[in-house]
Amino acid sequence: MNISQARNFIIGELERIKKHEIELHQGCVACHVISSLKEKQGHSEQDAADLLSDTLTHDAKLNQEFIDVVEQIHMKERNLGGAFAVRERESKDIYLEAYFSNVLDELSSDLQFLSHPAILRKLLLSYLSVYLAQTIGVDYHAATEELYYLLRKDDNKNSKITKLIAKFESKIKTSP
Repeated sequence: MNISQARNFIIGELERIKKHEIELHQGCVACHVISSLKEKQGHSEQDAADLLSDTLTHDAKLNQEFIDVVEQIHMKERNLGGAFAVRERESKDIYLEAYFSNVLDELSSDLQFLSHPAILRKLLLSYLSVYLAQTIGVDYHAATEELYYLLRKDDNKNSKITKLIAKFESKIKTSP
């Protein structure tokens, strides 16, 4: 699937999501589009994510529409934070412990398969997403999509991240 075909497919998916013709079942807009692209093209999820990113990077109008739909679903139509707050403490603890373990397992796996700069970038982007989520009061998926929107919009931001990662690595190498 080329970028033009992907663009048309993404536009169609966004329209269906906006009109509620697709039931996301509290899922993520971006995840749905990536999953749909994966199924359509028959490639990996990573290939689909790359295609989505490339398509949005090369089409500022579609990039804006994509983030508008993310905001509509994740910010305006959902208020997800309240669901966790009403749980009993034991349920909260089980939930938190499971996700804590999942994150550590994922990072351990990353250490085996990814380069140091890739891991540092992942951690930095996660931190930025969490910070944005807390600061602007949205869920993590919406904050992550806002961050990627910003990175696609201004490549200088990617350069700043790359420079910071290089500083981290330099600091790690010179530490005793």
